[in-house]
Amino acid sequence: MGAWAAADELYAQVLKREPEHAEALGFMGMRALNDGEFARSIDLLQHALQVDPDDAGAYKNLGLAQRAVGAYDAALAAFDAALSRKPEFPVALLNKGTVLEQLGKNDEAITCYLTALGQAEKIGLLRADDLPSGLRSLLQHAITVSQQARIDWISDILAPLRMQYGAAALTRVDQCLAQHFGKVPAGSSHPLQRPTFMTFPGIPARAWFERSEFPWLATLEARSGEIRAELLEVLRSDEGFRPFVDIDKAHPGAAYWEGVNQSPSWNAFFFYRDGERFEDNCQRCPITAAALDSIPINRVADHSPEAFFSVLKPGAHIPPHTGVANIRLVSHLPLIIPSDCGIRVGTETRGWKEGQCIVFDDTFEHEAWNRSDKTRVVLIFDIWNPYLSLPEREVMRAVIEGLSGFRHHHGQTSESYTS
Repeated sequence: MGAWAAADELYAQVLKREPEHAEALGFMGMRALNDGEFARSIDLLQHALQVDPDDAGAYKNLGLAQRAVGAYDAALAAFDAALSRKPEFPVALLNKGTVLEQLGKNDEAITCYLTALGQAEKIGLLRADDLPSGLRSLLQHAITVSQQARIDWISDILAPLRMQYGAAALTRVDQCLAQHFGKVPAGSSHPLQRPTFMTFPGIPARAWFERSEFPWLATLEARSGEIRAELLEVLRSDEGFRPFVDIDKAHPGAAYWEGVNQSPSWNAFFFYRDGERFEDNCQRCPITAAALDSIPINRVADHSPEAFFSVLKPGAHIPPHTGVANIRLVSHLPLIIPSDCGIRVGTETRGWKEGQCIVFDDTFEHEAWNRSDKTRVVLIFDIWNPYLSLPEREVMRAVIEGLSGFRHHHGQTSESYTS
């Protein structure tokens, strides 16, 4: 006798002695579902839920049986009942999405799929090698449908820009999107250049840039004394400062940032973060805020600019990490630089000189340290990579904002483009 047959026999005996046994009813209902006995499955599962109305798994199975007989509204109600009892239930969400698709409610289906995929990633389902074939197919379907929805969303956004700039001006943008959406493999790059979100093709792999390439930096540098004076004033108190890295310590990635996570060892006084202007901080440092607003910093709604005083306490070390996209560069205006401080980008280590900006591509692995007994402070801000043309900048701004808009439309937490 096989294991399933033995289990069937045992649960049948349980039900004979105890007809209201919820676990046995649920098991037999699931077995009937797997055998294609959908009407019997519905009867058994409804009986089980009368006994135990909080069994999310039984509601999910009931939804599957009801979907199988074409009772789509009843199936949606069952999946919703499962999710009300167990909100993080990716299998229920995936199956709800398929019913919504069958009803022609594709937008709602995509919301289900995206939420399910996020939950599946969180619990490791997307990386598991031993998934049942049915679940693997559901996950792949959700990925395929969601990805196509993103492509269609961005295509609609870019249509007027294609007419404005012409197809030739967007050649590299199209290559970038083809790579990002997995249509073509990403091109080779420097081994230490690892964008975490998006790679724009055709850009020279340069870790460091020179000040002379950005003549307008001289305007900012000329105000470094006034900016430093405002910095010294705000340093008199901790008001307005916050740890730059603030990751839930239960998050799998938190251990890597242990030395600076939720710690004042690397503090930030933000003027902008993810495109949001910190008005109180700007009012406390009006010269710095005006100087930032007078230069061509990178601006992408809900993502950038990111501009802040970066305060690295004595002995602090920012571990090696990489940025998200090579369409932007990071610049530092050094304001307080003790000896024995440094920054490595790619294979080259440099220091800072007060009042002279440095510029680098942060998609190259980089780290920084302060081995002195004094505090180091630089003003950090984002700028566009000069290897993008003006049309490419405008179109990539639209792409990033569009991807964010897609996530917001479907109720998803925005992935940070400037993290």
